[in-house]
Amino acid sequence: MSGSRSGFWSVGLMFLVTIALGLGLVWVNIERVDLAYELKSLERELQEKQEQNSKLQVERHYLLAPATLRVRAEMAGLKPPRRDQIRTLE
Repeated sequence: MSGSRSGFWSVGLMFLVTIALGLGLVWVNIERVDLAYELKSLERELQEKQEQNSKLQVERHYLLAPATLRVRAEMAGLKPPRRDQIRTLE
């Protein structure tokens, strides 16, 4: 009897360990999938930010170009200074 009881407990314990390991494996896989989705989302966000940065750099270079500044200054009513408006420091 004691042999069959210890065998029963051994089988029961192995069953519980197997269930626990199986649940652990499922949990790890779920976490892996969640992290993969999060990684994809972050990669997509990074790509969007890099594209936006590139567009902003192009716009910045355009706005700081001398020709663009000249046109915008003329539109604002600015003109090159006259000789009497220029002060030199010696």
